Amino acid sequence: MWIMTVARKCIGAMKKIKHKVMFKIKLWELDSMWEYMGGSCWGLFSPSFYYTHTEEEIERISKQMIESCEKMIDEYRNNGGKKYL
Repeated sequence: MWIMTVARKCIGAMKKIKHKVMFKIKLWELDSMWEYMGGSCWGLFSPSFYYTHTEEEIERISKQMIESCEKMIDEYRNNGGKKYL
């Protein structure tokens, strides 16, 4: 009887692993298609990012990215572009 319980738990764990792997594969395919269609030129993040992060995280990370870019632009302007050439 205990063997059946262990077998059910193992099967349940394997199903969860399978679902996680399949989800990761779908995200990878989504990102690949996005990149193939030129999305990396226009988007800040890949589509999988939006599926795996909450709205608050997306806002926070977006602000950090924009601030980082603005800081690099300011440094470039202040140094006359010498640091980046």
